[in-house]
Amino acid sequence: MGEPSELYLTAREEKALNGENGEAVAASYRVLLSIGEYLGADRLIPVISAHISGVNYANIGDEGLDFLHRFSDDGRVSVRTTLNPCGIELENPKSLNPPASFIAKQLKIVEYYKKLGVAPTMTCVPYEFDNAPRRGSHVAWAESSACLYANSMMGLKTNKESAISALASAITGKTPNAGMHLDRNRRPGIVVDVEAPLESPTDFGLLGIFAGKLTSKPIGITGVGRITKSEGKALGAGIGTSGSSPMFIILDHAPRGVETVPFTKAELQNVKDENSAKSMPQVVLLGCPFYTLEEVGELSRKMETKKFRVPALLHISRSVYERAEKKGYISKLNEAGARVLKDVCPSLTPEGTWGGWKSVATDSPKGSFYMKSALKYDVNVMGLDDLLV
Repeated sequence: MGEPSELYLTAREEKALNGENGEAVAASYRVLLSIGEYLGADRLIPVISAHISGVNYANIGDEGLDFLHRFSDDGRVSVRTTLNPCGIELENPKSLNPPASFIAKQLKIVEYYKKLGVAPTMTCVPYEFDNAPRRGSHVAWAESSACLYANSMMGLKTNKESAISALASAITGKTPNAGMHLDRNRRPGIVVDVEAPLESPTDFGLLGIFAGKLTSKPIGITGVGRITKSEGKALGAGIGTSGSSPMFIILDHAPRGVETVPFTKAELQNVKDENSAKSMPQVVLLGCPFYTLEEVGELSRKMETKKFRVPALLHISRSVYERAEKKGYISKLNEAGARVLKDVCPSLTPEGTWGGWKSVATDSPKGSFYMKSALKYDVNVMGLDDLLV
């Protein structure tokens, strides 16, 4: 955070702030002005895309629904804007047995976002086909795991936006020139030296849970070498769950003068134990964050010779579903007993309440955190291979 200061607005921005372009635009500028002054920004800068959270009715409730109703009266996004998952499958809203009232309100939320011009992508991995700006671009993304991935793996520049600030940036096409938009703030404040063997994306997620608690600044990671897309996704999701750091940086060695903290085999086990229950799972929940096309393909190949110990639900975006279906992955997974869902967040949607179960297993440390805190499940964290027999 910078020192609070007065933020310069252009004449056009001043007019928009004063209502020349409607109340939604004026309200958006008020949000950005307040945030910018708090962060010490000198001005607003253009963004070329936004990604919005605050979609699931289970999360935003009637207050969020009413706000979107009013805001969509005259608001329209001005840049490419994608949308986080919701609480139902839009094309099959009864698939998880939600109450009729939940379905009606969830559909209204999506309708209001569409009225605003937001693409109904229903994904927490917008970089997977739906929203992938060129490296170095300034963007305004909510959804903590997507922000971490954008800054760390894609070379984009975004702060960890809230649903409201991301929407304000989507409307105005602007964001405060502060935080991760400035190169001087994109340096590691601490380094985690990985001594533990990391054998799966799940282990990278556990590393993220550990590292995210250490600092609000970018986190350097040594000892892992070149990481895969899946590992980076899991690492960022873990960091974004346990703390406020906006970025990780894979390093060969720690910069001089920067504190280094070891991540040992014992630490790995401790984090896993802290995020796992010992109860027998009734169902496996996969896809927090949503699986990428590559991950869906890998799972379908594994299930040619293996199966899940208990019923399994896989959560993916509609863009990934469409491509996975063409490649034959969806039919293979269905044949092997895995149910594939589009649009639905497994960590905020009360699927267990509707389905009659409360003990789950997941390969996602992030998922475990929210399934326990928001949905009150008993959760076991396990690597994908450990979930199969």
